[in-house]
Amino acid sequence: MKYNLNIYELGQLLTKITEEYNLELLSKIKLSGGWMTMTGKVEVVGVPENKVVLKGNNIITLKVKDIGCEGSLIKITGAKDKIFNIDLSPTKYKEFGNSGLNLNKIKINNNETKLRIDEDVIFTIREASVKSIENIINSI
Repeated sequence: MKYNLNIYELGQLLTKITEEYNLELLSKIKLSGGWMTMTGKVEVVGVPENKVVLKGNNIITLKVKDIGCEGSLIKITGAKDKIFNIDLSPTKYKEFGNSGLNLNKIKINNNETKLRIDEDVIFTIREASVKSIENIINSI
């Protein structure tokens, strides 16, 4: 499912998700010679306080923690009158058998959801169906 959310709605969504589920991040930044990735468990530190997008009220601050690390802060900044392209889908995986991959069949895990912002930011929501995340989006 595809959604278009402003910075306030995205902040409310991420806050509600982290209150109920485990949220993990994979962020990819393209560089001239390759790319850089950041992964870890997400904690929401700050979100916009009201729907009006003004300077200082347009930033979502996330703390991304990895195993044994305190964490790093990432800030998502929303521009006035701009929206984020959000895509929700169940996670997919390939199952390994005794003799390697089983005919490259891609299976769907309906108990995990991927929330993608554009192409470079992917959140994995553990133990949550797409329907439960859609319900959160509709309640915002």
